[in-house]
Amino acid sequence: MCKEIFLFGGTLDAYNTMFFMGLVSVIVFYLLLKRRFSFEKGRALFYSLFTLSFGFLSAWLTAKIENGMLYAVSNGAYDHFENLRNYGIPMFLPIFWLIYCLLCREPFKKLTDYLAPSVYSVMTFVKIGCTMGGCCYGEPDQHGIWNADLGYKTFPVQLYDAISSFVIVIILIVLIYTIGKKRTGYIYPIGGILFALTKGYWEGYRVHSTPWEKNFMETGFTFWQFWMAILFICCLLWLVLTAVRDKKGSPDFNEADLHLPYIDTDKTAKAISRILHLRTKQTDKPIHHSKKRKK
Repeated sequence: MCKEIFLFGGTLDAYNTMFFMGLVSVIVFYLLLKRRFSFEKGRALFYSLFTLSFGFLSAWLTAKIENGMLYAVSNGAYDHFENLRNYGIPMFLPIFWLIYCLLCREPFKKLTDYLAPSVYSVMTFVKIGCTMGGCCYGEPDQHGIWNADLGYKTFPVQLYDAISSFVIVIILIVLIYTIGKKRTGYIYPIGGILFALTKGYWEGYRVHSTPWEKNFMETGFTFWQFWMAILFICCLLWLVLTAVRDKKGSPDFNEADLHLPYIDTDKTAKAISRILHLRTKQTDKPIHHSKKRKK
């Protein structure tokens, strides 16, 4: 447990620093994977900014839903309200991408494959921040991590959660360069299923401050396990639907004959490139020989 980071003669809050690093990792992953998905730097940055903007909106929406649900089941006794909740990002962010792809005629399956690693890189850094800050701690454990606020060692549940999220990032990158070269649209739902299973498992080791969190609606699940069950079902249906659409040969949004007004994002991406003074590498033009072939 280390709530403060001493860097360059200054003091930084550990959780906020890890959260910021998670946001930076989103941009880094988009830039590292841009060649794999044949995107220019300007468009990669555009997609990363889209992810960050609607990622915040997803976290805000999750917090509002969480606050309302726990307040309702407790008959108004719950008073621990949050402004942002990151665990809802894997569930709500694809909805915003779906709306974007419908409006802009972009390939939804390809873009969600591109998106997947950055989502769980954020989860990795956030959980490291939780571990350093001492929040969302586990049960008392003599072999665990010292918690200064409690005065005893606790099971490092958030550290294991961070490691699980990082392993998911590695798995998704491997899938992007293997299965993802032949089939698109499978990477994100696979990541969601893995995240739901791992986070749902580790949540069983975490201490919950209220009975409404620990046994949500008397289902035997914690509130966050309840959410992960929903995420698991949604991603499983997504995976099955993608496989069915592939078998039928259904087109993606950029290939479908949609009778909807759409927005051209090429101008936006090019504008970002001009503002940031980005230049794409020019490939040498093929040499045209003047001599004709002999028949």
